[in-house]
Amino acid sequence: MKGEIMDVIDVVAIVGAAAWTPQIGKWVYSFFTKPKLSIYLHSQPEIGYTSYGPIFNMSCALLSKHKDAILNKLSVVLRHDSGASYTFDWAGLSEDLSEIQDNIGSTLSIRRSSLPLVIKVLHTGVAQMFVRFQHGQFKANLRKATVSAQDRLNFMKTAGKLNTEEEVEALTSEQEYDEVMKLLHSEFIWRAGKYTVTFEFGSPNKFKYEKSEYTFELNQDDIENLRKNLDTMKLALIQGAKAASLSGYKAKPINWVWRNPELRKKGGAELPIH
Repeated sequence: MKGEIMDVIDVVAIVGAAAWTPQIGKWVYSFFTKPKLSIYLHSQPEIGYTSYGPIFNMSCALLSKHKDAILNKLSVVLRHDSGASYTFDWAGLSEDLSEIQDNIGSTLSIRRSSLPLVIKVLHTGVAQMFVRFQHGQFKANLRKATVSAQDRLNFMKTAGKLNTEEEVEALTSEQEYDEVMKLLHSEFIWRAGKYTVTFEFGSPNKFKYEKSEYTFELNQDDIENLRKNLDTMKLALIQGAKAASLSGYKAKPINWVWRNPELRKKGGAELPIH
């Protein structure tokens, strides 16, 4: 009788273990499986030069296979055919949440804008977003260059010497602001020729990503048009000083020049426009 009871217990234990086997298998699979990231790009990036420095903006879609992926870094590296290399870090993103259609059939996209810290790419869907990339070194250089100009503005404002637009404009002609403009001219990195584009991801967890290379070209006409932003930069600097000094001042809209070159996958054809 005792042997029969033990047999029953053994059978129950085996059945119980067998029931847990699929779940344990899933746990093991999930633990050892890494997310595999893929990026799909719009065929036309947005190239610019503004008061934020060199700009590279890109509409893209991120897909994660096998499991969700956590990203805490997204950078794009541009290499000019002269050998010069520049790294742009994400500085903002707008994520497409949904689309609605009005009574006449026009489609309106609902977007959420944010400063990127961490994003989660679900393996059950596609994350579509517009990413704003800025040249990281420019931000550090500009921060150093504007300290003296900001100190000078604060001193003049405290002394009560910035009461009219003319007084502020005179301030922006002084050496401290000239140094800022010199930096803005020196940090203009765009030049005619071919650029190779690669994307780099960072994550607190291990993941797989098959790196691809893309290319685009800028011609001399593109460069000359982008350089027009340097004149606009002076206007933006003056308006910024007026806004910081004069109560009720309303700045005029700033119109920057942009370029949208065709992006190609290296060794392949043009990318489709999404």
